[in-house]
Amino acid sequence: MNKHIEKAMELRNETPMVNNCAQTIMRVYADELGIDENLCAAIGCNFGGGMKCGGTCGAITAGLMVLGAKGVDSPMAVQQFRKGIAEKHDGMTDCADLLRANAQKGGDKKTHCDKMIQEAIELVDKLLDEKQ
Repeated sequence: MNKHIEKAMELRNETPMVNNCAQTIMRVYADELGIDENLCAAIGCNFGGGMKCGGTCGAITAGLMVLGAKGVDSPMAVQQFRKGIAEKHDGMTDCADLLRANAQKGGDKKTHCDKMIQEAIELVDKLLDEKQ
């Protein structure tokens, strides 16, 4: 498991769990972005739960924020990131749709969201490696 995923799972397994998907990803990359973890958590606070309204998954939005902050902003890279996640989830990228589909399969929310975080981090790391 890579260091970003390890830290993300540590954050997600804290009791009580206080980090949504977006906050988790933002905090994982805080040092590399030169930003305080608390500021990263504040930046990500309104993106969890699909911007708190079931829209685009917080793991996706945070992944795109990290990529942008690291200089990966080409339309092709953004499309590759979104498509990489959507392909694993029947084309879905909205939190409400993803959670509904997960529940229909009998899955629980935390496990699903943890998996989304891991997938987003893997894609972020892959795109950052390709940039270098």
